[in-house]
Amino acid sequence: MAGVTALMGLGAKLRLARTLVIVDTHHDDIPTFVSALLDAGADIIQFRDPDAPLAVVGTAVLTAQQIAMPRNKLVAVTGDLVLARAVMADVLVGGPSLDPGLAHARMHEYALVGAPVYDPASCYGVSSDHHVDFALVGPVHLPEGSPVAAPGLDLVRAAAGAMPAGDAAGTPWFAVGGLTAGNVSEVIAVGARRVGVVVEGEGDLPAVTAISTTLGKAWEGDPDLHDFAFRVLSGGSL
Repeated sequence: MAGVTALMGLGAKLRLARTLVIVDTHHDDIPTFVSALLDAGADIIQFRDPDAPLAVVGTAVLTAQQIAMPRNKLVAVTGDLVLARAVMADVLVGGPSLDPGLAHARMHEYALVGAPVYDPASCYGVSSDHHVDFALVGPVHLPEGSPVAAPGLDLVRAAAGAMPAGDAAGTPWFAVGGLTAGNVSEVIAVGARRVGVVVEGEGDLPAVTAISTTLGKAWEGDPDLHDFAFRVLSGGSL
């Protein structure tokens, strides 16, 4: 398995990922922070820092890529196609205004593009769009006092129905939005097997480990995922 893993492609890395962490660039030592996140169980590190200069985000992404690549982990850019092209990003997390087809046309040929899913009706559309490599489903929760209601667990259920976690050739998706070590079991119970969480600093590392561990147990206990890694690495991936 080690030899196969060493040759793992981007699509396989994505499908085997469980824990996505969303971070900004406000850290004194990016290399140490990235290494700590990976040690804690992060499979994808997504940089989301809209107020930071592109050069700052770009440097952080390039640094993280050098650390993540030998460990078969991924680094993502949020929303900015110009930045994604500049750093030859392997993963771009798009927003509502990003055209996944255009993103694929302008990024390198193996790059992965993710799209947000905000409502149940969109789950099937995303699952059948060959330009979308993965989805972020949510928000499951919104901050208290938000003017609109969060889609919540009903959206997660819809995603689980439209994009079964055990489908090695299907669309992988991450439940996102207000998820913590304390409530991640709720989304797992309704079908999520991958989760995205916001990480602000080193104090959140234990939560990343707890979430990663909980997801690992969910995969182990799901009969649809018992041979998932074998199917992915045998060619049932992107």
